[in-house]
Amino acid sequence: MEKWKRYVVGLVVGLFIGVGYLFASKQPETTIVEEFTVTEEVEPNVSAEGGVSQVVVYVAGAVETPDVYTMPQGARVGDVLSLAVLTSDADPQQLNLAQLLVDGTKVTVPRKGEVLVAAPDTTSGGTNGVHVNSATKEELMSVPGIGPAKADAILTYLQTNGPFKSYEEIGNVKGFGEKTLESMEGYLLVP
Repeated sequence: MEKWKRYVVGLVVGLFIGVGYLFASKQPETTIVEEFTVTEEVEPNVSAEGGVSQVVVYVAGAVETPDVYTMPQGARVGDVLSLAVLTSDADPQQLNLAQLLVDGTKVTVPRKGEVLVAAPDTTSGGTNGVHVNSATKEELMSVPGIGPAKADAILTYLQTNGPFKSYEEIGNVKGFGEKTLESMEGYLLVP
């Protein structure tokens, strides 16, 4: 029996040495990914065809995160406000949430009780014209000589090509010839 105990003890000691060797020789686990970070590639605002693919707008006022937002072409005021998150005292009823965003504009969300500055007076001409790059269809139609079809043509042009850089560029819109542009000068403003 004594011999049998020696074999068992020897076997147990051998197992301990073997297991110890396996643990000692094993490399410590290294993580393949130390840190996962999300990076967003910034694409230029102009597509290969020359049209604007993104719009950049500044959102301020009664929002939790006032900031500059880059939105896809065709985004609306309501889309960017869902990112900026309205505060409890915001009054979005004063805004046209369905209005298309225009590159380079500012969206100000009023607080309850605040009154937004009225739209420019287009009847007197001069410097109180309609800013064509940020105007709504209704604002464009308030300009003498612009009806629903011409207002739609301007908005379609803006959506396809981005904001106007000069007043003369409005002549690229279907229905706006040289004489039409002359008659609307002072009513349509291009920053």
